[in-house]
Amino acid sequence: MRNKSSLLLFLCLAAVVLIAGGAVYFGFYYSAPEEVLPPDPIEEEIPEPEPEPIPEREPLEAWPVRMYIPALGIDAAIQDTGSSQGVMEIVPSADIISWFRGAAIPGNDGNCFLAGHNNWGGVNGPLMEMDTLNIGDEMDIEYADGTRLKFMLESVFVYALATAPAHLIMDAGGEARVTVITCKGPVNASTGTSDYRIVAIFKEDRVFEIPDPPIEPFPPME
Repeated sequence: MRNKSSLLLFLCLAAVVLIAGGAVYFGFYYSAPEEVLPPDPIEEEIPEPEPEPIPEREPLEAWPVRMYIPALGIDAAIQDTGSSQGVMEIVPSADIISWFRGAAIPGNDGNCFLAGHNNWGGVNGPLMEMDTLNIGDEMDIEYADGTRLKFMLESVFVYALATAPAHLIMDAGGEARVTVITCKGPVNASTGTSDYRIVAIFKEDRVFEIPDPPIEPFPPME
C-alpha cells in the first residue's frame, strides 16, 4: 500500500513538473512579438524641371526698316547709317530712327544700336518719352523681307552725358540686345547737344526674363 502511495505521489509530481515545464516552454514559444513600427516615410526629392532650351535659328540677314512701340504709339521708319570720326551718324530728321549698320542686326548676337533725335527743327522725335516705359513693354521690329520680331524692355535709365560710360553703352559685342538711345532735355548752347541721354535695352521676347530687382547695366562714371 505504501509502495502504491509512493508511486502515485511520484507520478503526480512528475505530471506537475511536465505541465510546468510545458507551460514555461510554450509560454516562451508563443510570447507576443514586439510591436514593429512602420519605417519612416522617405521624402522624395522632386527635381526641378530643367528650362527648355532656346531654339537656335539662322542669323538674320534682312535689315530693319521699321520700329513699333505700342505703349508710346511709335510707328517710325528705320534708316541705316554709318559713322563719322568714330561717332554713330544720326539721320537729320525728327521722324526717322537711325540704325548703325556697323553693329548687329536686331535679334542677332551682339549689340544693335538704334537712335533718334528728341527734337529736330522744332519737331519732337518719337523717342523723347522713352524713359516713361515700363520693364517688359514691347517693341516690334519689321525687316526688309517683311518679317517682324518682338522685343521686351529690360532696362531704361537717364544718364548725364558728362558721366555716361559710353564705352559700355556702345560696346558692340556680347549677347543679343538692342540699345535704343535718344537725348533728353533742351540743347545746351555751349555743347550743341542735350546734357542727358535716355538709354533703353531691349531683349528678344524668346529670351527675355523680367529682371528682379531691376538692373542698371551702366553705372555712371564719377
